[in-house]
Amino acid sequence: MHLRQVSINGEDFIGLMGVSTDNYAITSPAVADVDVLGVPAVKTKLYGTNLVGLFCAGNSNGLLLPYFISKERVSFIKEFLSEKGLDVEVGVLRGKHTAIGNLIACNDNAALVSPRIDSLDEIADVLDVEVRQSDIAGHYEVGACCVVTNRGFLSHPDAADELHSLSELFGVSGDVGSVNFGFPFIRSGIVANSNGYLIGGKTTGIELGRIDDALGFLD
Repeated sequence: MHLRQVSINGEDFIGLMGVSTDNYAITSPAVADVDVLGVPAVKTKLYGTNLVGLFCAGNSNGLLLPYFISKERVSFIKEFLSEKGLDVEVGVLRGKHTAIGNLIACNDNAALVSPRIDSLDEIADVLDVEVRQSDIAGHYEVGACCVVTNRGFLSHPDAADELHSLSELFGVSGDVGSVNFGFPFIRSGIVANSNGYLIGGKTTGIELGRIDDALGFLD
């Protein structure tokens, strides 16, 4: 099975608690089972919270963290990546906008970065991909509005007219959709890579069908 519905202590916004690429996954200790992701995973808190998915973004090449994450926690993540034999660059971004997971959407082909972030060259260096700065359908929280893997992407319902440009950027096809019974900021409810995804427990069967199609699991 390539998906697992998750509700943690009544919380269905699983995407706030983790991030996954095709090389690694980082999740909150509260996320018990990440086998559907099929990659080495480490459990940790960031800034003393379970909001791992809110505070980081990454692809197979790199991981971006905000400046206030402690040196000890950054070292812990680097050691995990090294122990797994993964050549992943870890970058720390400076700036007042620190909810990086809400502000960057990326896969191994490209990154879409919110206009609120200035560190474009550093992001390009860490992720080793083309970087484009833009909103999604007027929303600056592009990371919250779009989940991208190397198989497909799912975007905010308002982005129906932007699917072609997003597909050209990320090099994969996708669609619009929602999670958790109609919530449009879909990244908050899903942790996904090319192997599978964790999804909020309130996500309906109709929503799951749209997600499967958008992320390339119906091929």
